[in-house]
Amino acid sequence: MSNRVCDILGIEYPVIQGAMAWTSMSPLVVAVSEAGGLGVLGSGFMPAHIIAAQVEEVRKATDKPFAANLFLDPGPQLEIGCQAIIDNKVPVAYVDTLNLLEYDMAKKYYDRLHAAGCKIVAKINCLSDALVAEKAGADVIIAKGVEGGGHCAKISGSVLLAEVTQNISSVPIVASGGIAIPIQAAACTVVGAEGVEMGTAFVATFECPVHENVKNAIVKAQDIDIISCGSCTGEPSWQINNNLAKRLVEIEETNTKVAAAPLFMEASEGSLRIASLEGEVEEAGAVLSGQVAGLIHSIRPVKELVADFCVEWEACLKQTYTLM
Repeated sequence: MSNRVCDILGIEYPVIQGAMAWTSMSPLVVAVSEAGGLGVLGSGFMPAHIIAAQVEEVRKATDKPFAANLFLDPGPQLEIGCQAIIDNKVPVAYVDTLNLLEYDMAKKYYDRLHAAGCKIVAKINCLSDALVAEKAGADVIIAKGVEGGGHCAKISGSVLLAEVTQNISSVPIVASGGIAIPIQAAACTVVGAEGVEMGTAFVATFECPVHENVKNAIVKAQDIDIISCGSCTGEPSWQINNNLAKRLVEIEETNTKVAAAPLFMEASEGSLRIASLEGEVEEAGAVLSGQVAGLIHSIRPVKELVADFCVEWEACLKQTYTLM
């Protein structure tokens, strides 16, 4: 299943694993890249020495292409992450942004990474950012809809994908947000996507190095169990509704935004680590998940989310066009 995404990134299947902080670590990255997709280290908030150690672990286990995550937002972490990607000769830079993308900054860092031999995968949340990424020289663009896990986008995935594919043809577009099954990938292909990114679906795999309780919580969750928390901080995210989430929602509902922010940060501090490493997923641990959890019914091997997924994806497309 080869196309421009595969050709540019040097991968067999146009499937990109989402960059998830302290979740998409070397074991998952290796499994995805070995299966023919693009594994992505969730390195956006990592110090340089941990990025280097994780890259070394990936390279020990695979010679396939992989990526490391970088947030293109002002601050010391941007320089730390960019230099670590360059110093460690990571083949693909997965460049994200939490704010609107500025052309001068994008051009500066894209050029710097390109000069070091990196391909640039730019993740965007709106059409204007996609246009900036194209102009600045991105090699692949991921269009993430509001359904996606991690930091909440604002635009429906189906609307954003249509906007971006209608306005950009020089760069291949990858659909992201709320994708877990092949028929969804087929639908995105019809709209113009040349690949898909999945995050939550990869958490519920055997190879993902998080506690089994996190994986089981995702499998158990229904669509109505996924709620948004953290608007008061300016960086809301989706998570599974548990007792911690209920307390966080109460903080936001009973305080002004300004007053709620520090209370929210205090109540949620360390919650991702508590869930992912310790397996406490009710009282103090946060299980981050996109809205797609209701489509995930079992813990699966990574191969099913890459090679087998793509076989069925092609079958869905053939059936679709046969019925027309």
